Amino acid sequence: MISPLIRLSHVTFQASNAQKLIKNLVDKYRFHPFAVRSLQGGSPCQVALRNGGVVFMVNENNLKTYKNSVMLFDSPLPIPFPDTACNVSFEVDDVPGLCRRLVGEGCQLLVPPMQLHDDFGSVTYCIVKSIVGNVNHTLIDRSHYKANFLPGFDYFECENNLFSSNIKYIDHVTYACPRGETRYILEWYRRCFGFQHFPLSEGEDPGRGFEISGPGIGLRLTSMACTSLNEGCKIVVAESLPQEGPNQIDQFLKHHKKGGIQHIALSTPCILKTTRELSELGVCFAKQPSSYYSHPRKREEIYSVELKPELLSQFGILLDSAQRNASQDTYKKFLLQVFAEPLFYKDSVYLEFIERRMAEGFGEGNIRALWHSMQNIQEDLHLKEQEVGTPTVAQ
Repeated sequence: MISPLIRLSHVTFQASNAQKLIKNLVDKYRFHPFAVRSLQGGSPCQVALRNGGVVFMVNENNLKTYKNSVMLFDSPLPIPFPDTACNVSFEVDDVPGLCRRLVGEGCQLLVPPMQLHDDFGSVTYCIVKSIVGNVNHTLIDRSHYKANFLPGFDYFECENNLFSSNIKYIDHVTYACPRGETRYILEWYRRCFGFQHFPLSEGEDPGRGFEISGPGIGLRLTSMACTSLNEGCKIVVAESLPQEGPNQIDQFLKHHKKGGIQHIALSTPCILKTTRELSELGVCFAKQPSSYYSHPRKREEIYSVELKPELLSQFGILLDSAQRNASQDTYKKFLLQVFAEPLFYKDSVYLEFIERRMAEGFGEGNIRALWHSMQNIQEDLHLKEQEVGTPTVAQ
């Protein structure tokens, strides 16, 4: 089918303390607020922030806002619910027509097609419940709207606009899901939005996905892509393998019983510059053991693309090659990745930074190393929680 999706609009976070998350995104990740919607006579309850081509919306969802406001372009999760990322919004060109088709596919509409107007024009939107846990999708037609965001928001500028952008777009969104659910998720996204299986390894079986197992890791990853989306944001579905015992996917599912957004990967044009700048602002990145960078084969791989192991190891950056040119003995396609600390408590959503140099997939070596590094950062946070007696949240 031809996908109805045009582009990814924004990703929404629900936070019990929105101001704390907003401060974190502004001070440490260089996002700047540009649109806000407030409670009548009260504090902001919805704030949109931008860094380069990425827009996050932060919704305040506590007992006060839940009882006294109606969120625009979103549907609040029931109270209590953990702080989370919960809505991936897409732009489309025919909201009513798409809604009729989604209802015909058995989808649940949380908000039917609605049209909002202001001095800049009109926007039509609806909200559909996805098949994944707490994840919703707001579908927006803003072809008749001239402002920078959406009706109902006030716009403002701030000095953070002076920051140089270190983000291009959202590379992929990863869902953590219960065991055995991946195939249902893939089929739902295929039927509803035209996503297709995107192999992470050559000859990969779509029904089996990409499995990685071994000491301390048991993981199945399956990726899907929608060719109509600008920038081609992928959705990756992750589930744990039963034979390996509890792991970070299972820990995440303790707070998101039926699945949810585990991490969001942001594309950056220069990961070394980005990690250096964000580290200076207080972002903690998952570190790698020195053996990763000292292994002869890995060192050769890093040097072959004119980088230095010492530079990558400073911030825990991983490198994986997608293709090797045997005639020149150089790596032509590769990617660089690193995970940041969780945005909320230790088992919550976190950000990944990724730089692609012609590589489209995800290397097995990087996946293994990223997995272990995230396990380590969660264990460190768990020790800190035990020391202070309360859940550790990113400051």
